[in-house]
Amino acid sequence: MTVKPSIYKQMSRIPDWYLTALGLFFALLTIFVLHLNWSRLAKHYRTYEPPPPNFWRRQHGFVGWIYYKGTLNVGVSRQGIYLSIFPLFSFWLPPLLIPWNAIRKIEPVNDWFVQRFWLYLSVPKVKIVIKKEILEPAKEYLAAQGFEWI
Repeated sequence: MTVKPSIYKQMSRIPDWYLTALGLFFALLTIFVLHLNWSRLAKHYRTYEPPPPNFWRRQHGFVGWIYYKGTLNVGVSRQGIYLSIFPLFSFWLPPLLIPWNAIRKIEPVNDWFVQRFWLYLSVPKVKIVIKKEILEPAKEYLAAQGFEWI
């Protein structure tokens, strides 16, 4: 009786270095995409100030087309909206302080159970999506810029 080799042994094996190279490629691609929008904002709004007193850590939100799930830190102050990334995932992305007058339009967005706002910036043309509760302390600052609270 002849024993046929296992089908798994007959299949060509993918070299280990290939999987390592593929993983490294996707990691570098992710870092590049993260830097793309954030770097555009950092050219205009980079800050060296500490976070404001109204500060929420590990929030969910969009900056451009990147969704930061539990890694976005958001603060609200008289000067503007403060954004930073959780240090473990920041990849050397600097904190931002976007002044209120840089916001050209605000639109409400209702997810399933969470109310959010789209903040459209004038320069660069980037959209930021954050929760309504975070913007609550900014009512008076937004009103001074001509935005009605929704």
